[in-house]
Amino acid sequence: MKQPTFFIAGAPRCGTTALYHYLNQHPQIFMSEVKELNYFAHDFPHVQKISFKSKEDYLNVFSKANSTHLAIGEASPFYLYSKVAFSNMHSFDPNARIILSLRNPIDFVQSFHQLNLSLLREDQKDLRKAWALQKQRLSGNKIPKSCRQPELIQYGELGLFGKYVEKLLEIFPRNQVLIIIFEDFRKDPQTIYEEILKFIDVTSDGRKEFPPVNVSFENRSKLMATVFHPPQFVYKPFMKFISLFGLDFMKSFSVFYNRIEKLNVTQAKKISLDPEFRQELQDFYQQDIEKLADIVDRDLSEWR
Repeated sequence: MKQPTFFIAGAPRCGTTALYHYLNQHPQIFMSEVKELNYFAHDFPHVQKISFKSKEDYLNVFSKANSTHLAIGEASPFYLYSKVAFSNMHSFDPNARIILSLRNPIDFVQSFHQLNLSLLREDQKDLRKAWALQKQRLSGNKIPKSCRQPELIQYGELGLFGKYVEKLLEIFPRNQVLIIIFEDFRKDPQTIYEEILKFIDVTSDGRKEFPPVNVSFENRSKLMATVFHPPQFVYKPFMKFISLFGLDFMKSFSVFYNRIEKLNVTQAKKISLDPEFRQELQDFYQQDIEKLADIVDRDLSEWR
């Protein structure tokens, strides 16, 4: 059976959806029809869009790949945060290529907080208040009812990209890991795109246009958002029910669900951070930014 040869493994809100769409249009690349399969992240069950009962179920997602596809991939940005995903991935294929896209952690935290609000994982509209609640939430308190994966509201931890890359490189060698700086990708998408194609061993398709994908958004209707993102006691039995109809139905349902959900969102306005709070975040991430800069051998002073 066909199996993936590369993984876009993080981070969320760092251009992974755009990468997925651009690569999906390349004639020599097959991308899974559903993004964010999260098959290898057994410790993040509540972000899975399809329930896989076996390895064969997972590989079936790539069954439509053919001889013209020189690279096969999937994009699950929460792999970066999983304690088991990369070791599971290495057992699956020690030669797999890993692609990461990372950005200024302060910008990431702002964007991810907005995403959490739209998905009802977060109930504090003020990022500063959400940041202040992290310690209580780590103890299991003040967690929003629709937040099925509390790790995803630990904003400080999620932005420690240097820490997570360091752990990844304990499992996969550096030459199998491509680390993209999102700000570079935004300034010169064609150069970064060509770098990715070379990394996964496919030829250039001459792509010149890179339209924006997956900008920050907010809900038009909170009621509709609740329907799309119900509490765990509703979500879990519902997912169990639709899994009875088989993998093909779940794939089709996931695609349909994503299309319908987009009708309830509109582009969100970016809110400027209070200078004092921004400095607090800067101080928090400073050491980790330096760690990442050493790993990628790149000046990241623009993040400081």
